Parts: sequence; structure tokens; C-alpha cells
Amino acid sequence: MVKIRPATRSDATAMLLVRREAVLSKAAAHYAQATLRAWAAEATPHRVARLERQIADPDFVVLVAEAGDEIIGYAMATPSKNELRAVYVKPNPIGHVGRSLLAEVESWAFDAGTEFLACSASLNAEAFYRVNGYTEESRGQHRMRTGHLMDCVFMRKKLSSIR
Repeated sequence: MVKIRPATRSDATAMLLVRREAVLSKAAAHYAQATLRAWAAEATPHRVARLERQIADPDFVVLVAEAGDEIIGYAMATPSKNELRAVYVKPNPIGHVGRSLLAEVESWAFDAGTEFLACSASLNAEAFYRVNGYTEESRGQHRMRTGHLMDCVFMRKKLSSIR
């Protein structure tokens, strides 16, 4: 059984490990190795500290999905900016964890008064977002913090459609 809860600062390292495993297992067929390496970087102290700050920031909604005592996924949004920042789930036998996380983070954003969420969907996640009500606005490139560019699909969902 999966439990979704707000993230705590102590979850940051596990969340970065989830991201790494999700990227390396699900995006390899869509991106070059250099992009995968930049995107799935190690959980360095700097990256952990940045994520801890985001978790503590009231402008962010950060949720984790737990199975037993293990974090298997997370979602992050910035409702004040209408931004869905992340949904990552590492391979697991449970199923629909990403869908559950997405629905929950959308609900939090809707409750905060957000009318829509926009995201820069990776090529491997495009179908996931489409199935969950997001529509393509354009295609382009997302600039990672490292400066590396990766192809993406800019998508949006009107949140009034979730209720």
C-alpha cells in the first residue's frame, strides 16, 4: 500500500535517489547519455541542501509516496507560479504511484487557488501527462541547473477539470 504525505527535510536524499533511479530506468531510450548524466546527477550535499530548502519553503508543495518505510516517488509544485516542477517514481511493483502523486499535488495546488499547472515534460513522460489531462502547448528545450539543455514538451492542465 502506498501512503502519500508532505515531504520533510529528512526525505531529501531519498528523493534525489528516487529521481536518479527513475531517470536512468525510464528515460534512456529518449535521451543521450550526456543528458541522462546531467539530469540524474548524484545526491551531492549541495543538491540535498537545495531540495531541503524547497521542502521547507511554504511556496512549494512537496509530497512523497511511501511503500512500507521506503520512499518510491515524489511530486513537487509551486502553485503561486502555476508550475508543476516534478513527478518522479522509481520502478516498483505497485503501479499508478505517479498518477496518485500527480492527483494529490494537483489537489493541493487547486486548494491554493491555482487555476492551472504547467510543466516541462520530458519526452519519456509526455504520454503520462497526456493521459492525465495535460495538453501540449509547444516543444522546446529545458535548461537544467547545470546549463545542459534537454528536449521537452511544454504542457498545461486547467485544474478546474480535476473536481
